[in-house]
Amino acid sequence: MRCGLSAEDLAAETFNKYLLSPNGLGWRQSKGSLTTFLGTVLRNRFIDHLRHQKKEASRTDDDSDEIPVRSTIPRTHDDDIAAGELAERILDLVKGHKNEKELQDFVHASTKISETGKVNQQLAEQLKIDEEEVVNRRKMLLRVIGVKELYKEFRHGRKREQSAS
Repeated sequence: MRCGLSAEDLAAETFNKYLLSPNGLGWRQSKGSLTTFLGTVLRNRFIDHLRHQKKEASRTDDDSDEIPVRSTIPRTHDDDIAAGELAERILDLVKGHKNEKELQDFVHASTKISETGKVNQQLAEQLKIDEEEVVNRRKMLLRVIGVKELYKEFRHGRKREQSAS
């Protein structure tokens, strides 16, 4: 297994959890042999571990659904124009949404912050809300139909232009 967790580690952790659990992880004789029960628990923990690895890998994947916050590619004047166009297209998508005002404010504030530094903190200061609410608004914006696709289009277009240079 990767990420510093071996099969032996996982087995030892499972057995320790069984020993430290006040109810033996829910095992009863009616559930069958202890060996079979612990084997099932181990298998489920291994599957959870694989899911966690897959989730972590998808966060760094180029096609993630998250809004790109920072870029390692320097911004150009064309990027600023494209970002303005992107903001306008997103504003069109949020029209009529039940949280239209909050989403519009979020989009406008996003165009005024620096890409360097703590983006959520900058947005929180701009909007006079806490950083947790910034995260909630970003998630709300991503749930608006068409927004994820626009971000992907913008991000992929920018990478194609950079590689052509």
